[in-house]
Amino acid sequence: MANMWWACTVLVLCSAFGRGHDGPRLSLERLQPHGGFAHPSSSPVRFTFAPIIGKRRGVVMQGFWLHVSRRGHEVFNRTFTTQLPVAEVQLLPGRYQWQVQWFSTDGEVSDPASSDVVVADSGGDVWTGIPWMGANDTNEYEAQFDLSGSQSDQVELLVTTLGFGYVQINGQDVSQDILSYAGWTRTDRRVLYRNYEVTKLLNSTAGGHLFVALGCGYRCDPKGRFPSYKDPAEGSQDTVPKVFRLQMRINGRLAFHTGTPGAWRRRQGPVTQDSVYDGEVYNPRAVGPWVPSESLPVTHGPPGAMVAASFPGVQVTRVDHPISITAPAPGVHVVDFGSNVAGVCQISVPQAATVMLKHGEVLQHTAMPLKKIDPSRVYFDNLRSAAANDTLILDGPIQNWRPRFTYHGFRYVEVYGFPGQLTAEFIERLVMNTALPDRVNVTLSDEVLQAIHMGSKGVQRSNLMQVPTDCPQRDERLGWMGDASLSAASLLAHWDYNHMVSAFLDSMVDEMGTDGSLPDVVPFQRFGGRPADLSWSAAFLENLWQLWQKDGDLKPAQKHWDSVKAHVSSLNATYTAAGNVTKLPQSYGDWCPPPRTPGGQATETPPAGFTSAVSMLRSVQQAADLGTALGGAAAKDVESMITWHKNMLGAFHEGYYNPVNKTYANGVMATYVLPLAIGAVPATELQAVSQGLLKYIADHGNTWTGGIITVRFLFDVLHDVGAAATALSMLQKKDYPSYGYMYFNAYEPANESMWEVPDAPNRGPGMNSRAHHMYSSVGHYLTARVAGISVSRGHHVEMVVGQLSQVNASVATDFGAVQFSWSRQPSLTVEVTVPVGILAYLFVPVADGTMRLRSFDGQPFGEGLHSVVAGSGKYRRFTVPSGAHTMAVEREAVSGEFIV
Repeated sequence: MANMWWACTVLVLCSAFGRGHDGPRLSLERLQPHGGFAHPSSSPVRFTFAPIIGKRRGVVMQGFWLHVSRRGHEVFNRTFTTQLPVAEVQLLPGRYQWQVQWFSTDGEVSDPASSDVVVADSGGDVWTGIPWMGANDTNEYEAQFDLSGSQSDQVELLVTTLGFGYVQINGQDVSQDILSYAGWTRTDRRVLYRNYEVTKLLNSTAGGHLFVALGCGYRCDPKGRFPSYKDPAEGSQDTVPKVFRLQMRINGRLAFHTGTPGAWRRRQGPVTQDSVYDGEVYNPRAVGPWVPSESLPVTHGPPGAMVAASFPGVQVTRVDHPISITAPAPGVHVVDFGSNVAGVCQISVPQAATVMLKHGEVLQHTAMPLKKIDPSRVYFDNLRSAAANDTLILDGPIQNWRPRFTYHGFRYVEVYGFPGQLTAEFIERLVMNTALPDRVNVTLSDEVLQAIHMGSKGVQRSNLMQVPTDCPQRDERLGWMGDASLSAASLLAHWDYNHMVSAFLDSMVDEMGTDGSLPDVVPFQRFGGRPADLSWSAAFLENLWQLWQKDGDLKPAQKHWDSVKAHVSSLNATYTAAGNVTKLPQSYGDWCPPPRTPGGQATETPPAGFTSAVSMLRSVQQAADLGTALGGAAAKDVESMITWHKNMLGAFHEGYYNPVNKTYANGVMATYVLPLAIGAVPATELQAVSQGLLKYIADHGNTWTGGIITVRFLFDVLHDVGAAATALSMLQKKDYPSYGYMYFNAYEPANESMWEVPDAPNRGPGMNSRAHHMYSSVGHYLTARVAGISVSRGHHVEMVVGQLSQVNASVATDFGAVQFSWSRQPSLTVEVTVPVGILAYLFVPVADGTMRLRSFDGQPFGEGLHSVVAGSGKYRRFTVPSGAHTMAVEREAVSGEFIV
């Protein structure tokens, strides 16, 4: 600090409009919930909407009117006096229409808006007496039906398909949902179904033709990679892998279903083989005759409870066109779509031919450990046993064919046998994923950081397949818990992920053992063990805790509180059996750290059990936090957890810390980062350990050397110890090892994806996915700390001006989108848009100048100005009212101390 004259900037917040009514009329959008998926009847429906005020400033909601009806009959009508656009209403099962209109303290009233909501029977009674249908020798079903209704009647289809499947009425898909209406659950515990309003698809008497096609999905596989469906121990009869169950209701009354006598026929369709791993074979010559079909006996089929899906299904979310098509050999075309994502190809073939499409992530290159390299051809070895091949056997032309019972992770496709020259007019890529709305969008001025951000979001998108899978391309595609734990915060930051992850938490509980243990994979198939590595089972409490932190949502924790207690009891049993926090078991640990030389062996790993101890401590702390927040009996439950955590934290420090050299365990990066992340470092040692971490980074090329667990916490730890500049410089690197190397290497620059291993170009095929989301945890740091925008408790938003020269960011909330941007070209300007109902704070570094917060007409507003310490620097905080605002810059001479 110094006493002297400074030419410093004064930032003035200007608004586009005053409080008058000369702006656009009030409106509203983003009505939630909507009829795309169901809400359980066991809890109140949470209605929200986004009040829209255009660019006006400071509009305050006085209240809103909410009207709910069912088939024209009013069931709820109330005016709420509140400044928050949210209400909870308990409704009985059914499909409802709802309408909302809001009004301001100035007496303005918005236009009304409406949507619908499905409330599902939580007890599953609606399925009583409805049988399953399926057979081992056929995969297509049809029925003619006439519900004897009129076009004014409301007709709903309730349906589930296992494994994959789709339904058409009168030749049209009943929904944009694809692959499966049932998702992927442990079907002896729960089976998901979906509810579609299909009135517009019917003929004039509410009738027509019903068609169902089925595929294996995760229930069968030609190579036996998924378990065969046998009679489980409890004696149920789940022996047919491809099954479906449906019913049609007219005005809420059951009118037609899979057990309707004499209504159904079945046949072998043109899909002669399908596999989620190997692809699909389509041969119209193989179509068999229709034969009568009977439903399965009442005791047969998956025995799990029927539960309405509470989150969106998988849909085509984008269509990509080739950026190049080459012909490296006779009869072979290589199609490049420019990015590595999940989906399928849609192709038109002009004449009879046998055409095969084989999908891969990268081209062959000289860094690969291959005996023979052809850089014009696609590399397939890392797919392992997954053929990823779709085949069409055609007697004539076909238009816009796509596989319906598989998907692939790919950038490139080798097409064999296409008649003539394959051009872009014949082929396109359909990008597929669970259709979650974006929650955050960010544009960063640094090209490396922007590539990492897009890679983090892109690789997560490719693994949103009704469960969060690990990868979309090889013979895995499983709900690995370690990935789900590490990416929890970034998934919730990037996507409207709440409902999907809540359903995944239900699946975790379905797989929880009687001893409270969890497996490494949910649903538990193919790989992993039980009990899980402690850093993998951490996904259960991590996701419950993050839901509370991000959206203030304690309902999942309340719902699963008994399972939380059982799981903590399991952790305690593991701790007791080990005898010491330094002796805990470990299966994977700090997975996939970068070797010093690409293609070599990793050496920078902590001792066995170190990450297990860290994860156990974090899990117990999260359980204690949740119980305290829930209060009542739960708060009493966690008293012993709090004591145990305190004692275990002390034992961790005592068992691992070396007071002479000020390091934990063997002194690798993980042993600095992780103790700091979990609060294990006493205040007296905090500076020494923090400085030790910074020295370690400087001595190791200013990059990271730890694995997926270390990197999950590394950048936040650096930020919190005052080294945000170090974190940023590490992220901006392009040389190996770094995030930037994934996108700017000379061999296979990634696009919309992230690698499984940091040295992917040099490694063999055994474990080398180019689209794994376990390193995508960095996405949360980029949005919250670099772009500076974050949400907590659902409607609290913080916006922090950071180090970059220019940033544009937006985050979607239930109440509307918060827009935040800044530019230092040359002096700082900030633009902010805040929806009605959002509590928004703006933080600007003191180094950017003294600020006065003023309105367009020069009048002050807000809480007033004061300095706060946040993150790794000093900031001044403003409370920003609703509306659109611009921070203008003035320069004036001021005297006195200026903190930099």
